[in-house]
Amino acid sequence: MANFLIEEFKKYKVTLYSNTKNNHELYAIHLKLPSGEAILKFGDVALDENSHTETVNNRSKYILHFHANRFPAFIDILRNEKPLFFYFNIDLNQGYITTSDEPVGEGEIEQKED
Repeated sequence: MANFLIEEFKKYKVTLYSNTKNNHELYAIHLKLPSGEAILKFGDVALDENSHTETVNNRSKYILHFHANRFPAFIDILRNEKPLFFYFNIDLNQGYITTSDEPVGEGEIEQKED
């Protein structure tokens, strides 16, 4: 049986930074989870292995690595979808964010101007 976590999250933080020594652009999205935090790292350099660690007071920390070109897609989902869930398979060190099931053809709801 797979050892995994799936939790809804409602808050995130985005960090943009650079490594001036190597001239690399790096991005991170921090997800606030009920059991801890997930950090999604995006970069234009070789990707590190995903990881999961237990921290103080049994809080978990999940770190996932993605190529920088995927950053805009993640930001789009964070801005436009809800509810959102974080999934991590501890046995395989694989993770992602996902929406819940949505009706086909639901589309975006347009805001009416007053």
